[in-house]
Amino acid sequence: MGRYPRLTPLAAAALLGMIVIDRSGICAITALAALLHEAGHLTAAAFLHVPIASLRPDALGARLEVKGRMLSYGEEWILCAFGPLFSLLGAAAGALLWASSVRARIFSCASLLLGLLNLLPIFSFDGGRMLACALSFVARPQVAERILRAVSFVFLILLWMSAVYVLLRTGDGLSLFCFSMSLFSAFFHEGEQG
Repeated sequence: MGRYPRLTPLAAAALLGMIVIDRSGICAITALAALLHEAGHLTAAAFLHVPIASLRPDALGARLEVKGRMLSYGEEWILCAFGPLFSLLGAAAGALLWASSVRARIFSCASLLLGLLNLLPIFSFDGGRMLACALSFVARPQVAERILRAVSFVFLILLWMSAVYVLLRTGDGLSLFCFSMSLFSAFFHEGEQG
């Protein structure tokens, strides 16, 4: 991997703009929680001696690209699990400081949500990749892929229904609704290409 993860100018400008405009500090704290999550993946890669070509942000988070070799299912499972693990550890650390700081509460909640969301068995999330690896141990990769798509669809429906419920019940949560819709779009777009 190069010295620093690649960050496109547009992604850098968008992140900087959100952090500068947000006077509450929530965007910066959430970005810190996301960095901790990605540090988990990079820590696993270092532990497993997996060379990393890049870590680049995309519409649904970040993508870690391995350089030079194929990963075993076990290596990929561990690599995927360390992101949510670091997020959950970050949530626990923030919870220890819960009473002393509003920022610690925000960090704890952001890390917890990021960790739990990434554990959902949805195709592009860490949990989906972990499920695909586990299924591939007992089934052919094509069968594992079909099962993952079906499970992903069920969890996308549940996430979307939760987003609609929150939006209708509270009048807030438009970002969760838009996020769930973007996941549906990516799911069907990938299905058309596959």
